[in-house]
Formats: sequence, structure tokens, C-alpha cells
Amino acid sequence: MSEYNLNNLELDDNTFETLPEGDYHFIVDSHEVGYAKSSKLPENTQQITLFLDIPFFNNDGDLQMAHVKKSLFVAKKTMFVIRNFAEAIGLAPEKGKFNFDITKIDGRSGVCQLSVFESNNGNEINTVDNFYPPSKAPLKTANDEAFAKKDAFLEVKDSDAVPFD
Repeated sequence: MSEYNLNNLELDDNTFETLPEGDYHFIVDSHEVGYAKSSKLPENTQQITLFLDIPFFNNDGDLQMAHVKKSLFVAKKTMFVIRNFAEAIGLAPEKGKFNFDITKIDGRSGVCQLSVFESNNGNEINTVDNFYPPSKAPLKTANDEAFAKKDAFLEVKDSDAVPFD
């Protein structure tokens, strides 16, 4: 096992860009399933946590991905949100019954509405307010051009890479 020298590291200031409020194309990067911890929901409510990638151009014109987390709760009073999400990514018809296969959501895309929210520590973060079914999605989104070029975005995923010597 190699040892890492953690002295005099130059780290990023851990900031991220908050996207302006608006409608955006998104890609489901991944998801987790667990249980909700909320007094407003029935006990043992299942929670699906989505990790969405939203391509955008930063101020320098470089293509980047914003990562937004959204929780879906499997409860009768919140089922409409799951339906909206399933419709947005093409896994449910806009009317009638549907079976939601959670194993098919990663990599799918759709359009959502983002807003800006101030967290408890004073930071501004993006939150997902709505998912649009394809027939009701806006004709123009804030990241049309970036979404069209998303395939050019390369992400290095090498688990053996060492960030420092």
C-alpha cells in the first residue's frame, strides 16, 4: 500500500456553479434506493434518490455537467411526482396505468424545471421543481446547445488514478 503525502496540498475551494432558474435537459446519472426519514411521510416510506447530470456551458464557454440530487418518495400522496418523472424519461404513458421499472432509469434523459434554493448554511443550490412529459416539455430550454454537445463531454473514471503523489 502506498503512502500519500498530504502536506501542502492545493485543493479547490469546493465551490460549484448554481444554474439559473429555468427549464433544462437532464440525464439520469445514477440512483439509490433507501428509506425516507421524514415525519411528514408514513413510516418505512421508500425513497429513490436520483442523481441528475445537467450539461451547461460555464462562463468560459467550456462544457460542464451540473450534478443535481432529487428524492422521490414512494407514498400515495407523492406518487404523482414519480409518475411525472417516469413520463419525462419515457417509461410511462401520459395517461393510464403503468409499471415503473427502476432498473431502466439510469442513462435516460428528459426535461425538468430547476429553481434556486438557499440551504440552511446559506449556500444557493439547485432543486428540481417539476419533470415535463415529452408532449408538455418546453420547445426551448436553457441548455439546448450544451445538451446537443453532451457526448463530447469526457469524464475520466479511473479508480486506480492517484490524484497526487
